[in-house]
Amino acid sequence: MRSLRVAAVALASAGVVAGSSVANAHPRCEQVDATIYDKVVDVGCPSPTQVCVAGTFRGRHSFDGTSVFILGSRGEAPPTAPGYRPVSGTITYTFADGSTLTALETSIGNVNTTTGTGHAGGTQEFTGGTGRYENATGFTYLNQHWQTDHFVTTIHGEACRSNG
Repeated sequence: MRSLRVAAVALASAGVVAGSSVANAHPRCEQVDATIYDKVVDVGCPSPTQVCVAGTFRGRHSFDGTSVFILGSRGEAPPTAPGYRPVSGTITYTFADGSTLTALETSIGNVNTTTGTGHAGGTQEFTGGTGRYENATGFTYLNQHWQTDHFVTTIHGEACRSNG
């Protein structure tokens, strides 16, 4: 009876370990850990946008390139957090090989570029791309602050390719 219990526990433990390893190591998903350095610009924005936030990003596993954020909307501060405003838009990452990765970015923060104070937090939901990121899905969590004359944003999450 005791050996049956030991065998059952061992088998159940092996199943939990194997199941969690498969769930955390999907072959078409890659961990995204990067830092974006960008600023508000009025040149180099995709047409017809006149003002955008453009810069560079550096990350693990060659997750490096240029980025452009296009503001979609900016909301009013909620009554319970009067100094914070929600922001949403599209960010596109472009890599050296020409591939792109696009995400819907939504955050809330109190960044003040005049005083150089504040911070923001939010998410990015990958909605597709081109090249190696064609039809990509996934997400990142982001945190951001203003540093002298530019934004510094760290992102952590995963990008999943449709083609493995």
